[in-house]
Amino acid sequence: MAVKQFIEPELEKDKVVIMSSLDVKGAFDAAWWPAVLKGLRDAKCPWNLYHLTQDYFRERRAVISFNSSTMVKNITKGYPQGSCCGLGLWNVECNPLLTLKYTNHTKAVAFADDLVIMIKAESIREAENIANVELIKISA
Repeated sequence: MAVKQFIEPELEKDKVVIMSSLDVKGAFDAAWWPAVLKGLRDAKCPWNLYHLTQDYFRERRAVISFNSSTMVKNITKGYPQGSCCGLGLWNVECNPLLTLKYTNHTKAVAFADDLVIMIKAESIREAENIANVELIKISA
């Protein structure tokens, strides 16, 4: 809905809109727990939920059994895609990208582990220039 609300008025005025979809590879596998916990603190998450998340991350292990052998590895990052809290935790980690100081020509929207950047402008050249500036901010 946010995408439609951003794009439709611009197209009705015959302006240019660029959309760039950024797929974050391994977003759920590479989720860095300290960043998630910092995001919860920054969002002033209630302490009971913060500690619940801390406990969710504590002492996690992956166990692989093959024939008569078993291997156990401590896990220090990531959460299962499709888990009940995976998307919520990803939103916490992704929030700094959504709240960057973009120009007034730009809107960022997250869809699961994808980030869509929309830029409106008077011309293609202007839109490309703005997009380049915004993508540099994101990559930094």
